Amino acid sequence: METKQRKIKLKSIIILLSIVLIIGVVLVFILKKNNTIDDGLKHNNNKSFVQKQKVKGIIFKNIKCTYDGKNSLISYTMVNKTKNKIYLNNYDVIVKDKNKVKLVRIAAHVTQTLSPDEPVDMANQVVGVDLTNAHYMELKLNTKKKDK
Repeated sequence: METKQRKIKLKSIIILLSIVLIIGVVLVFILKKNNTIDDGLKHNNNKSFVQKQKVKGIIFKNIKCTYDGKNSLISYTMVNKTKNKIYLNNYDVIVKDKNKVKLVRIAAHVTQTLSPDEPVDMANQVVGVDLTNAHYMELKLNTKKKDK
């Protein structure tokens, strides 16, 4: 009799733990789904595209690419990681697909002095093109060091 009661208790515990585990998995799935932002935009989440880059002493970070159904917007933060001021005189953003074929070239008409360690937020809009499947962003800078 005693062993029969132990088996029933053991089965009850196993069933109870299984139910708790299933409820936990379902809750995690629901919470994860609710944390996704539905801002009406398509986002490019390709790691090779949004990864931090360093070009001529300038770090490009916080790279984001969205598409609103008509236009793409690429935004990023630039930080001069040298000890000198850098004069930025226009630059190109070349966006490529997974085979490294150029999709678009963005000519950024910017003339700006970047001070050391000072972040500058930038954005480039591409009209009529969905870049959310792009895999690479290549940056071609025209820079000159400036005296302190």
